[in-house]
Parts: sequence; C-alpha cells; structure tokens
Amino acid sequence: MKHIIFFLSFCALGLTACVKEAEVFEYKDPYAVDDFSIPGLTLDNFPFIDCSTSTSPLRDLVMFDLLGIKSFWGTNFISGAIHQLYFELPDDIVPNTDKHIWFTDRLRELRVYNGSHEAYVNLIDGATHLIIDSRDMSRDERREAQEKGVEIETKPLAWDALVFIVNPANRVKNLSQDQIRGIYSGRIQSWSEVGGAAHGISPYMRDANSGSQEKMEELVMRGTPMLDLPELIGGGMMSPYMSIEADAWGIGYTPYFYCERMVGDLRQVKVLSVDGVYPNAGTIINGAAGRKRNAYPFVSNIYAAIRKDEPADSYARRIYDWLSTPRAKDVVDESGYISMRSHEMRN
Repeated sequence: MKHIIFFLSFCALGLTACVKEAEVFEYKDPYAVDDFSIPGLTLDNFPFIDCSTSTSPLRDLVMFDLLGIKSFWGTNFISGAIHQLYFELPDDIVPNTDKHIWFTDRLRELRVYNGSHEAYVNLIDGATHLIIDSRDMSRDERREAQEKGVEIETKPLAWDALVFIVNPANRVKNLSQDQIRGIYSGRIQSWSEVGGAAHGISPYMRDANSGSQEKMEELVMRGTPMLDLPELIGGGMMSPYMSIEADAWGIGYTPYFYCERMVGDLRQVKVLSVDGVYPNAGTIINGAAGRKRNAYPFVSNIYAAIRKDEPADSYARRIYDWLSTPRAKDVVDESGYISMRSHEMRN
C-alpha cells in the first residue's frame, strides 16, 4: 500500500512539474498615474470629446463611468447591423419630465462623433478640446497643425488590430502578409493564386484619412503603392461589410474591435488568419509584445489627443490625465478593446 501511495505521489509531483507556468507580458505604461477623481464634473459641464466611429463606445463608456451612468450593449434598432451602447436613466430622473428630456438631449449632444480625420481637425481648430481616436495623427493633420501654430499631444490608450474579411462562401481562410500586399498592389488578381477559386479578386478599400486606411498603408502596405480604384472606396465603417456580404469574391479590412464588438454576431463575413494566425485578444497581445510565435502581425493603437496649451485645471485636461489611471484601463477592458497593461501571454 505504501508503494502505491508513493507511486501516486511521485506521479502527482511529476505532473505538477510538467505544468508550464503562464507567461506574462509585463507592460510598463509611461503615462500611468494613480486613480483619482475629478471633483465638480457633471453632465452639464462635461466637455465634448470627439472620436472616430470605432472608438465611440469607448468614449461613451469613459463619460458614463465618470458621471456614474449605467449602460448596456444592445442592437442598433435603426440599422440592426451593429451593436451599440445604451444608457439607463438615473434613479432620480422621472420619465417624460423636463429633466428627462434635458438629460437625454444633453447625452445625445455629447455622443456625436465626426470620424478619425474630422476629430483631429476639430481638435486643431479648437472645436473640441479632447479626442479619443482609432489612430495617431496623420502626416496631413500634423502639417495642418503646424501651419496653424497648434501643438497636439497624443498618447496610446489601448491595443487594436486591422483584420481582413471575405465572404463566407470563399474557401480561402488564410493569407500571408505578402499575399495581402500583392492583392492590394494589383500583383495578385485571382483567388487561385492564393489557394482559392479561379476567379478575380475585388479588393475593397476605405476612404483616405479614415483610421482603417491609415492603418492599412502603415501596417500592411509599408510603402508599397496601393491600387487607385475610386469605385472600390467605401464611405463608412459598414461599407466593407455590406460590400463583402454582397460580393463572394471581395476582400476588405476593418478594425478588430469594430468587427468583434460592434458588428460581432451580426456580421455575415469571414475573418481571415494572417500567416496562419487568427486575430483574437491573445494573438493581438502576443503581437503587441513582439513575440515571434502565435502573434497577429497587424497590431495598432488607440489614442487620446489634446492640445498642448489646454489648461491643467480644465476638465478636458483632467480627463486626459485620468485616461492613464488603472480605473480607465478597466473601462478600456469593459469596452472590448485591449487595455495597455500587463497581460497573460497565450501560447
């Protein structure tokens, strides 16, 4: 009996020894500050924060968290094509009263957004004092700020990625980075060249200065000229989805967050692996950590931006600083983006 107990104990120790400890990506945020409150901040004096389409849920969650407003995800009742955030009325507001009308009108006013490029333009022009955007400033925006004598300060808030979508009927499941560049430069024109059917490829592109287009040129093309086909340029975040759903031979690109959280289970498209790696939170973190194995290659950042001359005691400046707190990182995680903090690595 003792021999049996010893043998079982030995086996247990052996199994324990074989269990590999989880690897952690230690991220040191250079902007990190301790949690703090913003006294006096109310719905009435909350500053307008402009943003891109894909960062609007994060912008709204930041506002809701700072003002103590409860929210939940639901299907957009107009289009039925995306999920969006809805808010709950505070307990002290009676429905169908003047206070209720003011509350909903004020929130509607603060939840307007103008897209990646216009958000930066509005910040440069002083139409807004803080933005949360899907990308850093573009060359054109930096040039415009310089011409107008405006200095903009930016900092990364979260990780995102650029993903590629095709019609579910397309049998291609994976493309290499070089194949994607080949498709969008015109070097590869048939799906048969990448393991698919003998049919021409319809590469769909986003409009210039959009966050997706900037990421496409910077992360994917890397100096390789893209096709210049105006008839394939879409006019909004949903245009790649609508195009791909209707075109069995199309390919498009979209932010991971928008695809996974805002479109989610409503999408009728297929997301491709790149170099054999499927985009998810784990592989994006691996990509952000610079791992060579199981790392998604097209990782990008979400940014906050503010004018450098914004007063230190303004609500916009204090919210900008608050965005680097642990609580703000919790809000980022709640939104569906990947917060810029230490994460467990996935093998």
